[in-house]
Amino acid sequence: MYRINAECDDLAAVLICLTLPFFLMRTIIALIISGLVAAPACAKFDYGLSAGGVLVQMRAFESNDPHVSTWVNDVGRTAFSASAIYRECYSDFVDLGFDLTLTHQSFNAGYSDGGLGSGSNRSAHVEIDQLYIGVKPEVRMDAKRSAVVRFGLLAGMKVGGSARGSSSSWSVAGPGSRNEDADLIRDFGSDLRFAFGFGFRIPAGGQWAVTVDPEATIGLTSMLHADGTIRGSDIGLRVGLSRRSKGRALTSLFKVPPRDPGAAVEW
Repeated sequence: MYRINAECDDLAAVLICLTLPFFLMRTIIALIISGLVAAPACAKFDYGLSAGGVLVQMRAFESNDPHVSTWVNDVGRTAFSASAIYRECYSDFVDLGFDLTLTHQSFNAGYSDGGLGSGSNRSAHVEIDQLYIGVKPEVRMDAKRSAVVRFGLLAGMKVGGSARGSSSSWSVAGPGSRNEDADLIRDFGSDLRFAFGFGFRIPAGGQWAVTVDPEATIGLTSMLHADGTIRGSDIGLRVGLSRRSKGRALTSLFKVPPRDPGAAVEW
């Protein structure tokens, strides 16, 4: 009975991980489309830079395969984070935010896969730089747009780093191998995250403002691209400077111009 319950729990966790990103993406796309309908070609938007720190957590998940084992420890709990931001005002209550966020993560990881006929074991100290592309709709909390609730998805890609450690393998068909200075950076890389946070805009002149952005992210996919699963999450605060402008909005590039009712039909 315990095994059946455990398998049901694992299946439920897999279904949640598969359906949650699609649900979030559908919600974000619906908000963007609803904004595009009402978005003028010219709109107010903010752009700027921000920087701060985050508290990092890494977690290794058990695999359904009893031959696969994963662990993680010695996680660098604090890390620097910097962002380039673009936030557009394009509807009465929902804004759209894009950002590029650079983060650094440090941790030790081990992962192995072994059966009756062969197996492998790897461990490394990982220092990895990730660039996250974020799409984050914002719901206004006041009429002046000085406070918003922000949520969305972050797609990360590896832009640098290292993962040095040991790698060994064995097989009943032949001699095994061992490398005490293996380069394992290829086993680590991009992941997808859900982000939730708040945004506060403090005016500092006619067009300039100080931005204060507390935010938390939760890993939806694994940073480990080999056997096993390692997901990251963080919570932090970035403070920056932004400038408000009015001009051709970024979302106007995706708008379809209305068709002239008097125009002839083209075949």
